[in-house]
Amino acid sequence: MKFLDNEILKKLQPKFDDFQTNWKNAANDSPNLPYDSKYKAFSKLEEMQEIMNNLTDPECQEHIDALQSYILVSCGVIKAEVEELTMGEKFLMRSLELCDKVQEEKYTLSCRLSAHNQLGIIWCTRDEVIKSRQHLEKSLNIYFNFKNENSREIFLFEDLMYPDKYEAKANQEKNVEMLITHTYYYLAQVHGKQGNPQKSAEYCHETLDRQLQNSEYDPVDWCSNAAILSQFYLNADNFKSARYHLCSSLIIFEKHFDENKEEDEERKERIDMCRAHISRLCGKYGQTLLEYSHSESILAKVYKTIENVGNADDEAVENPEFADLDVSTKIEEVTDKKIVGWEDARKTFIWAQKHFTASQGFYTMNEKCSDYVEITRDMSQLYKHLIFFEEDNDRKSKMHRRRADLLEPVLNELSETHYLLVVRQILFELGEIFSDMMDLKTKRWNEEPNNPHHAKKVNMMVTQAVLYFTRFLDTMKVEGKHPDKYNEDTVRPALLARFHLGRLASKFVVEENTEQHMRNVLTTFTSYKQIVDYCTSNEDGAKAMEEEYEVCQEMVRLLPIKISKIRTNLKRP
Repeated sequence: MKFLDNEILKKLQPKFDDFQTNWKNAANDSPNLPYDSKYKAFSKLEEMQEIMNNLTDPECQEHIDALQSYILVSCGVIKAEVEELTMGEKFLMRSLELCDKVQEEKYTLSCRLSAHNQLGIIWCTRDEVIKSRQHLEKSLNIYFNFKNENSREIFLFEDLMYPDKYEAKANQEKNVEMLITHTYYYLAQVHGKQGNPQKSAEYCHETLDRQLQNSEYDPVDWCSNAAILSQFYLNADNFKSARYHLCSSLIIFEKHFDENKEEDEERKERIDMCRAHISRLCGKYGQTLLEYSHSESILAKVYKTIENVGNADDEAVENPEFADLDVSTKIEEVTDKKIVGWEDARKTFIWAQKHFTASQGFYTMNEKCSDYVEITRDMSQLYKHLIFFEEDNDRKSKMHRRRADLLEPVLNELSETHYLLVVRQILFELGEIFSDMMDLKTKRWNEEPNNPHHAKKVNMMVTQAVLYFTRFLDTMKVEGKHPDKYNEDTVRPALLARFHLGRLASKFVVEENTEQHMRNVLTTFTSYKQIVDYCTSNEDGAKAMEEEYEVCQEMVRLLPIKISKIRTNLKRP
């Protein structure tokens, strides 16, 4: 390529320098004038374009076309960023047309990648994801074809403005690599919109990997994004990749941040939030692994596999790893295998509990109430899933007690007015906890039926469970009365609470054929009858309680016979 004479370029260079200055200043624009610097940068590009339009030099035409392609792509990017998408698209398409007139791709590589990336963003904004994906994949194809040529020379806009100063530098290749990192990032969004979650996750991973390799990343953002990506794999029951990305996040965080290092207040807040966020997701990993290990359904895995059959666009690397990151020290702390025994369950529990507890150092009850409560409930679930692996009933009971000890103080602090949904959830869970404890205490009483201490324990647990399920139902009252009809979200919990109350009333340890025995059985009958009556009148109730409804119908049929027998044999005081 023959370059324009320096005298011509000197007319352009001051305007180019002003353009760059304004473009850099755009990040600091006032919220009242968010596009001020971008408009100023655009005006400089217009001035440059006016000079270029008056140039006629056949020998330097390729240099003219290359410069104009960079001016136009810069105009297109600015217009897109100030939300003038149609005008931005026209600039970008014209830029690509001029790129095609330049024979050697090294002069327009960065321009082409920028144009296709920005067009991908524009079409994605319009929800035209197919067109968006085509531009982004075109960007990747251009990049890989250029890499295959093993060319080390790349000219950026600045290099074409100052060709006499050109030399191959690291920043030129770095600029291209960062453009492609953005391409992968945008492709992740597009595949997400297209319903290709596996491919989207793979491109998210690739984005993070390229940021690491090029040392171009904000550590807080990188760690947060890696931890969030782990949740995608966790939800897909891919514990190997979930653990890997969590451990990667922990490694990079420890590499960049020291708890004892002084930071300014705003940055410290970001770092502390990132630390707590990673810890919270680590806790969630352990909780989910324990739950999966005792509730996994083989059929569920088969169905999950079937869902992706035929979706070639969503084929992705199952367990991607970062090229230059050693996570071996963290990986060894927790398993990624299905847990089958108590010892592995205990280790996973301790690891998850440690991280949950650490996260509550940031998510406190006073300052971040919703997060604190959610983490506390997750810790309760952690105990619940650990209990499955415990064989000793006394230890099971103690773990349930710890769950209640976690939730009851939180419940007492929450305002029902502001946190009604959460209060309901906790009340219901506490009802279930004491109901489970009642079952365990009943087993113990059955082993020693003449021991009044065990009978008292059973009755205490029943009383507590009844208290919480009753309080749960009371939160649904309208003007002091239970509603005639529950909404779609509350119908099953409400009827299930009544089902629990019916069952619990029959579990009190009392002398048979006494007034108390009669009252308990009548309470059971009444609770089941209320469910049957509701489901008979409301089809949504019958659908919501399909299995339990059949049990209730059967109990309503049988209990009157039992009540009659008790009445016949009733012991008078």
